[in-house]
Amino acid sequence: MIERGMARVYSFADNRMMISEMLNLEGSARDADRGIWRDAYYHVRNVTESEAFEDQFEIVTGRVLETALVRGRAYLNFGDNYRTDFTITISPKDMRAFRKDGIELGIYDGRLVRVRGWIEMLNGPMIEVTHPEQIELLDE
Repeated sequence: MIERGMARVYSFADNRMMISEMLNLEGSARDADRGIWRDAYYHVRNVTESEAFEDQFEIVTGRVLETALVRGRAYLNFGDNYRTDFTITISPKDMRAFRKDGIELGIYDGRLVRVRGWIEMLNGPMIEVTHPEQIELLDE
């Protein structure tokens, strides 16, 4: 289904098998404009438009301006004002999966990323990430 463009990848922290393969299939379908990827409802969002999609599962692309670790919680900020701009957050518990995979927070500084998850409004639009595969580093 993913290869034919009939579904988006929705992954879970407790079942991370084959996520990379599924993301590759989704990327190929998206690049070929197959299936759902023709429909604007499923387009990848930019961080600047993410606020309009509160309480929805979305795929969002943007450049991480800075990262911070506050009391074990990670924040990836996409604008100058964390109270209004798009943010990715990772709980201290979920940060363990990143460290176990050898992923340090600083790898995201200044990088263009694609993140998938549910957009919530908490000091601006935010996606809470539970596992590393939710954040894709994009080529420049």
